[in-house]
Amino acid sequence: MENSNEPSMNVDNSHVFLQFSELGVHLKSDPGKEIELITWDKIKKKELTLWSKIKIERHLVERLTIEILHTDFLLIPQEYDSQPYRIGFLEKALGQEAFVGKELHEQSVHWIESNLLFLIPSEWKDFASSLFPLSKINYQHIIGELLVENKEAKSKNSSQLNLYVEGKLAFLSLFNEGKLQLANVFTHQSPLELAFYLHSIRDSFNVFLTPETVKMHRSGAESDAIIQSLAPYNIHI
Repeated sequence: MENSNEPSMNVDNSHVFLQFSELGVHLKSDPGKEIELITWDKIKKKELTLWSKIKIERHLVERLTIEILHTDFLLIPQEYDSQPYRIGFLEKALGQEAFVGKELHEQSVHWIESNLLFLIPSEWKDFASSLFPLSKINYQHIIGELLVENKEAKSKNSSQLNLYVEGKLAFLSLFNEGKLQLANVFTHQSPLELAFYLHSIRDSFNVFLTPETVKMHRSGAESDAIIQSLAPYNIHI
């Protein structure tokens, strides 16, 4: 008998949302809580588990949205973004080897007149196509979520720091006085390193690290654990 207390995805068969990262495939419930992470080395063995959690019929899925959590991205102002030059910008920012085994995707961020360019490992895309061979697949990057237009980001009288932590990666964006100041990702090995980076942002941009200023783009136990780990370093968010 199925455990009624076990979280499961409640989705419309016509549209499914997943996250892909270096860790594996992240299954999410409606409130944004992670149900399960299936690592890439176990994905084939746990394919039945994946389908039992998602509770959908693959042939009914019309649209699949996959959010990418990967370090290879670049935000370019639209006035400087053109096909002849964008590859050069990416190679300079990410390195010439960044394109090996990866494919380029684009996500427009119209309200700040920029394009978000990001690379996806080809094997991730192959896996997505094998899961949903009849679906239209839309790829987006987690940084895009942190750049969404809202009244806090546009306010000329306040600051907003958006933070999303997954494993050892911390993705963030900072808006100050209605302007984008920072869109970045960094690797940290401990809460101390994460706290050090956040305090550096505080000092560089004169931003207060408070619950009103910092928005965690996660929910549930993962978010609570991150918040608790930062408290000893005078970060109360």
